[in-house]
Amino acid sequence: MGTFSDKRSISLKSLFTPSPPSDAIQGSSNRRQRVLLKPTDLFHPLSKSPIKEMREKGLLIQQHGCCATCVEETAKAGKPAATREPHFECPDCGYPTHCSETHWAEDRGHSKELCGYLREANEDEHDLRSGRTLREFEFPSAQLPEIVVNLSNWDSFLYTRSFTNINSNRAMRHVSKVLTYPVTMGATIHQYSPFTLKNGLTPEGLKSMTALRTTIKEHDLARSEKELVMQQMPLRVFVLGARAEAMLPPHLYLQLAYLLPNSPIHVYFVGPECIPSADEARSTIVVSTRLVLKYHKSYFHDAIWNFAPFDPFTDVFFMFSPGIGHPKARSGWQPTVEKLLETKCAVFATGFHERDMQTDVKALNEDFGDKMDWLLEPRENPFASLKRDFGIRNLREWAISNWGIYGFRGKRYEVQSKQ
Repeated sequence: MGTFSDKRSISLKSLFTPSPPSDAIQGSSNRRQRVLLKPTDLFHPLSKSPIKEMREKGLLIQQHGCCATCVEETAKAGKPAATREPHFECPDCGYPTHCSETHWAEDRGHSKELCGYLREANEDEHDLRSGRTLREFEFPSAQLPEIVVNLSNWDSFLYTRSFTNINSNRAMRHVSKVLTYPVTMGATIHQYSPFTLKNGLTPEGLKSMTALRTTIKEHDLARSEKELVMQQMPLRVFVLGARAEAMLPPHLYLQLAYLLPNSPIHVYFVGPECIPSADEARSTIVVSTRLVLKYHKSYFHDAIWNFAPFDPFTDVFFMFSPGIGHPKARSGWQPTVEKLLETKCAVFATGFHERDMQTDVKALNEDFGDKMDWLLEPRENPFASLKRDFGIRNLREWAISNWGIYGFRGKRYEVQSKQ
C-alpha cells in the first residue's frame, strides 16, 4: 500500500489532462500534443470546442435534453412536456439550450438568470482541460502548531491554511469542488467549527460535539506520550451512500487529517456505489500514519456488524446529498436511518439546494420525528462547492455539492426520578 508523507505538498495537476486534437502532430514523429487554451480563449460553443469531452457533452445534451420554451408552452396548454431536442446553441453561453433561435429569443428567463452561470461553467470546464499548469491544485501540507485555522468560510480557511496559489474566482471554484467533502467533515467536528449555539447548533448538538471533541482533545494531550499514543482509539468517520466522495484521490483527505493533526482517523466509505477509483481494487488505503481510508460496497444496515459497537465519543456519520426524501429512495433509506438512530452517534447530512435539503428534513420528521433529536438546524454550508453543476436533461436544473447542512441523532432519554 502506498503511503503519503504528512509533510509532502499535494498536487492534482495530473487529474485534468485534455484530449489531444486529431490534427495535432509534431513533425515526423507523429506524436500528439495537448490542447493549449489561453486564459483569454476559454469560451467555445460546445459543438466547436477543441476539447473532445466538451463536444461529447454537447451531443449528450442535444440527444437527451429538452427545449425550455417548448416545455413552458405545453405546460400552459395543459399537455405533457415536449421532448423537442435543443439543437440551437446559445451564442452567449455556448450550450445547446433551445430547439430554435426563435424559442431562444423568447426565453427571457434564460437570458436573465441562467445564461451567465452556464457561460461560467463553460469556461471553467475548458480551463480544467486547457493544458495549463493548474497551480491551484498544489495544496499545502501539515499546519504549523502555532497557526490557528479559521473555519468561518472558504476565504478565511484558504488564507489561514496557506493556499497561496488561488488567485481568482475560477481557481476558488475548482478547489472548492474537490475539497468540499473533507473540509465540510473537518469543519463540522473541529473545536473552532462555524456551527455554534448561536449559529445553528442545538443544545443536543453541543452535547454530541463535546463528546467528539473530548476525544480529539485527548489525542492532542497524548501526542508527546508514546504509551498513550499506542492506546488511542481512532476517530471513525463514516460516509454513507458514498459516491463521488469515494472516487476522489485519497490524498485529498489529508486536508481532513491536517485539521485534526494529532488524531488517528479512519474514514469508512459505505454504499452500493462505493468504488475507490476506476482501477482500484483495494478495500483499505493507508494515506498517512494517521489517516486510513476503508471502502465497503454494501448498504450500511446490511454491513453494520462489520463496524459495531459504536461510541458517540469516537464515531460520527456523514451523508452527502443522500436524497432521503426522494420518492424513489425514501423507502431504501429507512432501514439505514433506523440503524443510525440506534447508534446514538451524531449524523450530519447535506443537500444540493434549499428544496433538496428541506425535502430530506421533512421526510426525517415524518418517518422518525419521535425517535430523533436535531443537532444542527438546516442551514447553508459555508464550505459548499462554489461551482454549479447542470443536469443533462434540463439545464434549468442545477445543483451545488453540499449547499446546505443539517444534523440529527437518535433520541437519548434522560433518567428521571419520581418525587
